[in-house]
Amino acid sequence: MLKFEGARRQLGSALALYLDDLDPVSVHCLAGGGCEVIEFYAEKSGRQPFKNHILATASDLDIEELRRLQRQYWNAFKHATRRRGQQWVERDDEELLTRFTDEQNDHVLYIGWHDYFLATGTMPIEAQAHQAWYIAKYPEKLNPDRSIEPFDRLFPNLHACTRTEQKASLRNSIREARSNPDVMSHPQTDRRPLVLPWP
Repeated sequence: MLKFEGARRQLGSALALYLDDLDPVSVHCLAGGGCEVIEFYAEKSGRQPFKNHILATASDLDIEELRRLQRQYWNAFKHATRRRGQQWVERDDEELLTRFTDEQNDHVLYIGWHDYFLATGTMPIEAQAHQAWYIAKYPEKLNPDRSIEPFDRLFPNLHACTRTEQKASLRNSIREARSNPDVMSHPQTDRRPLVLPWP
């Protein structure tokens, strides 16, 4: 199995759980693993992964600080200990984890699928909808040279909605897109299910 197919499985399962409002910790761990792998393959393909965009636009960040911010919750969930000198000691992540919410998954899923598209040139319709939904929800992340209008048209008044309503609008958009034959037959649409069967 190609490594980026492993990333596709992690990102797909993460997005499926996220859309069903199931365990955000599992979403985060799966998406974090997928992100780490697919970033490498986006770069290997000759493209600029999302980390390059962040480093180019956030002058106060270097790669070490970016990694710390990107992976702080993921590392807290997947590691019980950390190295201190010559010994392994228990991590103290309790205060950090009190700040974790499903909204952290908005970002990690966006980045993972962004880099997946760079590496493969395709994305499932659910991920395509999430990319547009993310920009409508976080317009400050959009390049100032681009108009927010198409995203606002797809997801009007998203900021005035509750979290439950926001995610419902994402699911509605996916249902509408699935019924559009032009979108579903587009060569950039990966028509496989989010959760892939094992061969």
